Amino acid sequence: MPSWSRFWQHVAHRPVRQAWGLACDGSGWALVGLSWHKAAGVRVHTLEKIAPNDSDQEGAGFGSGLRQVAVRSRQRVSVGLAEDEVIAGVLELPAQLPRDDWAAEVQMEAAQLLGLAPDEVNFDFQPDPVCEGLLSRVHWVGCDQARIRALRDGVRLAGWRLDSVEPAVHAAQRAACHLKGGVDSLLTQAPQDWQFDLTPPAVLGQRLPWVGGDAGANWAVMQALQSAAGPRLVASGLALKAWL
Repeated sequence: MPSWSRFWQHVAHRPVRQAWGLACDGSGWALVGLSWHKAAGVRVHTLEKIAPNDSDQEGAGFGSGLRQVAVRSRQRVSVGLAEDEVIAGVLELPAQLPRDDWAAEVQMEAAQLLGLAPDEVNFDFQPDPVCEGLLSRVHWVGCDQARIRALRDGVRLAGWRLDSVEPAVHAAQRAACHLKGGVDSLLTQAPQDWQFDLTPPAVLGQRLPWVGGDAGANWAVMQALQSAAGPRLVASGLALKAWL
């Protein structure tokens, strides 16, 4: 079995004061920069709209716009995957199967559904907190590894470094979890005024959002994703990983 190609790697905590997230907004890309302040916590410091550029051969057209953003050399950025770039499912495994073997099972399942070889997929998974008798339930997500490579190459050619990649909905839920004022403030605050609290949230899992969480809050996040602020919410959640 090839080495794991998990695209949801938890970013090691590092003392940063700024972090960046990049999310597709349909017609282009939304770039959000967050900064950490000892007194105010984390807040938005930069909002950029990156228009697609046909001259960019990699990264779906964001390279030229990302290159023009004035940051220090080799700045890190996390990128979101759109809904149509990801597949998800639930895998039931024998409860006695060692957890060390779960990755191989998930990788095979994702590869089969994507119609790819196992070493051509990126994936991640999380066990359901409730075990049902003889079976363990594993929630997973997967995508074509070629898409990850394209994003990585596009970021690198723009002079940045790719920190991580994850499904957009996961990043949006992370942002909503930590947004000061809660999900209701998505309707009352402009994105440039968003502030985030790094305190661990009481609801909505920080990793895979279908495990537990509050149905009402989940619904509000899904509604927010359909709004003009949705891509910026995703980009904010991506950037927040630098501190969580």
